[in-house]
Amino acid sequence: MAWRPNKYLIEGELDNTQLGKVTGWMQFAGMKGKVTFDLEGNFHRDIRGAKIRFKGNASGNEPDAKAYMEGFAKHQTGKVGDMTAGLPPADYVSGCVYLEWYGDHNGRIVIELEQSRAEVIGTPLLASQCEPISRQEQDRNMMEHLQETARQPSGKT
Repeated sequence: MAWRPNKYLIEGELDNTQLGKVTGWMQFAGMKGKVTFDLEGNFHRDIRGAKIRFKGNASGNEPDAKAYMEGFAKHQTGKVGDMTAGLPPADYVSGCVYLEWYGDHNGRIVIELEQSRAEVIGTPLLASQCEPISRQEQDRNMMEHLQETARQPSGKT
């Protein structure tokens, strides 16, 4: 399972200009202030070495947002999953923004957006000079998440 707060995303920005690290912030309806990020890993090659700024569809007045976002950590740490703008070379998905991470406190989180809702800031590294994200590493991340989920009592994962 994954926590999918798409409906409550107002806006955000993630930064992979320091390779091996993704930092940034997101703002969600139902939460006061911004959620900050300090994740290990890299974006996919289409945006690696750059930033991505995006807007969700939430206005901040969604009546069920507070209940859904309850327990969502204000500081997200963990590992980058698949993070791409869906641009060439499309190593994972094409035509949409896909932001996935494995949070130390909230497990797997996925946000999917239309490409028109995002802007790449800066110049990504040349795809020809980067290795694609290892599918084996991503499979290990998912396996670790599933094992952790199986060890926890029922609740949000």
